[in-house]
Formats: sequence, C-alpha cells, structure tokens
Amino acid sequence: MLGKIKKVLGIEGVKVKLQLKDTYERSEESITGKVIFTTKTDAKVRSYRLRLIETYVRGRGKAKQSDDYTLGELQESETFEVNANESVEIVFDMPYDFIQSEMDKIQRGNFLTAGIISLAKKIKGVKSIYTLQVEADIVGTKLDPFDKAIVNFH
Repeated sequence: MLGKIKKVLGIEGVKVKLQLKDTYERSEESITGKVIFTTKTDAKVRSYRLRLIETYVRGRGKAKQSDDYTLGELQESETFEVNANESVEIVFDMPYDFIQSEMDKIQRGNFLTAGIISLAKKIKGVKSIYTLQVEADIVGTKLDPFDKAIVNFH
C-alpha cells in the first residue's frame, strides 16, 4: 500500500535532470544539452517539455518588479520506458529567440550611447536571469518530476 502511494505521488519514481554546457553564446540560435531520466522502479514517460524562461528584473527594494518571458519551448510526446536502476539520456537542441527592449536595441546599435544605457541599467537595477526548465509527464503519477537550471549567456 505504501508503495502505491509513493508511486502515485512520484516519490521513488522517475527523476529528471538537466545537463547543460557552462555557457552559451548569445549568437547561438539554440540550446543543446541532455535530459536524463532515472528511476528505482520501471516507469513509462508519456512526454516531457522544455522551456527557456527569461526573468527580467528591474527596480530596487519595494519598487522591484519582475516579468517572465518564454524565449523557447520544446515538447516531445513520444512515450518511452525507463527501466529500474537504469538511466535514459535524451539529447535535445531547442531553438530560442531573445526579446530585446528598446533600450537593448539602442545599446547594441550605437556604440556612443552604449555606455550611457549600461549605466542607466545599473542605476535602475535591470538584469535578466535565464532558466531552462524541464517537466515530464509520467504514467500513473499525480506529481510530475521537473528540474531547472540557470543558463549563462555571454
């Protein structure tokens, strides 16, 4: 009985892990990496979804605001088995598009104003945090496993 409850809640079920490079170039048009599935009991993965999310933060203290933007998404709906005490590694190549604000466009387009805009961003506390998330849909579980990792661009 306890085993059935653990399976439904995803405890001791399939675990999902992202494996990424340390840094990616901004000029690249896709993120490559691996999604690794492991489990202690046999399980069936119905699908999984990857999303690259930019969290755009600005302001300081109580005036701090943030917005999330989805830059890329990849949905795989092919069912596959993960056997007990084994792992399944899936290589992915997910395309994405950066969203540029008007300030970013001006900063990249004109070297004379780049320093001024960079200073204005520092004063206003503007920064972006990029996160890659994966969520898997497992047959017979209510709580789906997920993982997320920070993506570093330069």
